[in-house]
Amino acid sequence: MRLTNKLKAAFKAALLFTTLFFFNNSLYAEFTYEGDSLIGEKALKKLDEMGNELYQKTGVSTVIVAKSHLTKEEFLEVKNRYLKTLKNPYVLWIFSKSYMDRTNVGINQMFSSADVKDKFDEDSLFSPWGGTFTKVLTVHKSKSDPTAAAFLNGYGDLTDMIAESYGIKLDSSIGNETKTTINVARILFYVVTLFFFIYYIKVKYFNKEKK
Repeated sequence: MRLTNKLKAAFKAALLFTTLFFFNNSLYAEFTYEGDSLIGEKALKKLDEMGNELYQKTGVSTVIVAKSHLTKEEFLEVKNRYLKTLKNPYVLWIFSKSYMDRTNVGINQMFSSADVKDKFDEDSLFSPWGGTFTKVLTVHKSKSDPTAAAFLNGYGDLTDMIAESYGIKLDSSIGNETKTTINVARILFYVVTLFFFIYYIKVKYFNKEKK
């Protein structure tokens, strides 16, 4: 009887250890999202699909933290918490629409393990002129919050670049269709801006000549 009880206790302990081990090692294993309601359920589902496939095919885990506001202390807490827990290879993306006490100034930072740093180009994501993430924020003119669309495009580009560096293609990739649409919108935006600038200069010069 005592032997049976000891075996049961040992089995329960082994089961608990196994559960905790796999839980801790899978908590941030694939795609993790932490944030406010900046990214809708539909977009988040697509991000999860791309992130999980990327992990399954490359082993690269990704985390997105998207907040409406972060203080300096909150940012450091989030950053340190994930960097202490994540296993290589990983990419951690922290975004906040406003940061500290600054008005209209946010934060947008990406951290990655050394073995994945050269597998993607941050400029492709965050360049103010052509970044797949930032250009959506600057070109988007609808009344809805463009953050979800920006993450959908930016994260899609990120996962595509990492997958390509491993010589694979993601079935869940959003491809170049959305990127092309954004590029066209960006070009139209600049053309319209240039047109009104030229028109303004022309009218001002014409009025001077008329006087």
